[in-house]
Amino acid sequence: MSKVDSSREANGSEARLSRASVGRLSLYLRRLEGFLRDGLAKVSSSQLGEALGVTDAQVRKDLAYLGHLGQPGIGYPTQDLIAAIRHTLGIDHDWAMVVVGAGNLARALLRYRGFQQQGFRIVGLFDVDPAKVGQKVNGLEIQSPDSLPGVIAATGAELGLLTVPAESAQAAADALVAAGIRGLLNFAPTVLRLPAGVSLVSVDLTVQLEQLAFLVQMGGE
Repeated sequence: MSKVDSSREANGSEARLSRASVGRLSLYLRRLEGFLRDGLAKVSSSQLGEALGVTDAQVRKDLAYLGHLGQPGIGYPTQDLIAAIRHTLGIDHDWAMVVVGAGNLARALLRYRGFQQQGFRIVGLFDVDPAKVGQKVNGLEIQSPDSLPGVIAATGAELGLLTVPAESAQAAADALVAAGIRGLLNFAPTVLRLPAGVSLVSVDLTVQLEQLAFLVQMGGE
């Protein structure tokens, strides 16, 4: 069971950490890093809850998965809490990742500095279009998917980003998995079929906009 999926309770048993809790841990981490930059050595559950719009009780419940870090009336040591969250999320070390699909979205992702700041390094960029192969984007040369196995073996990349059209996504995912990728972030608006042991997170911007439209509509009634 992965660090993201679980944590160990005080009695030694494994307690599953929900996807929602994992999402909140990421948000806590961003806020804690801001607190640390502001010079706050300790933070309270109320400070985190207020910043993120969740209850103190929910914050304490989420942070309980990390171990006994806080003290009533004193709070949590900011630096220790950051380290514990990064360890639980599995980002206390660098992750190498490759991108398949060298379109506009991929180019935007390559310019995003937040990846490297959080320990995610893009080490390969691939595209099936022969006209793109050989071009450079932010210092990375676009390569043919035929080079995937060699690049992944040489860099130890475990994560893949799919920024290809929906009709090409399954074939691209299959190629990444065959080359040794263990986790995919899929931006293509389609459902992928992956073997057991390969993790998948899908980002469908249209679905997110539909949910936003629903919330706005319901808020107006």
